[in-house]
Amino acid sequence: MGPFAFFLMVFGFALGVIYMAYVTARRKQQHAMQKHLLDKFSSTQDFTEFIQSPAGQKYVASFSEAVTKPGASILNAVRIGIVVIFLGAGCFLVRTYEGDARYLFNGLGTLLSMLGLGFLVSGLASYVIAKQITSEQKN
Repeated sequence: MGPFAFFLMVFGFALGVIYMAYVTARRKQQHAMQKHLLDKFSSTQDFTEFIQSPAGQKYVASFSEAVTKPGASILNAVRIGIVVIFLGAGCFLVRTYEGDARYLFNGLGTLLSMLGLGFLVSGLASYVIAKQITSEQKN
């Protein structure tokens, strides 16, 4: 394995860690903001008035869309799964002639391919479950 390939692997891993940290921090910030907003209401009457306003309806719609429209999360899982499967397959295709490094890439390729396959299966299962739920709600 050459130094350039090693640099690319470390750089890719670092980008993944930074992205996950960013997403986690963003979710925590949104949760804190929502909690702070809800704490501002002193009574249920104030909250009811807020919900009936256009801004309140937009606020509630942002929650309900995430719960009632699973299509975006299913698509995201499928996208991630496809990318990770191809990344894992790419690790299999890397040719190394330095002895034991071959086993590292084969192991990493297997792990990433199975992780990607897991995302795809998760997306498929979510799709099937969401389809059953919507059909039961219609009946």
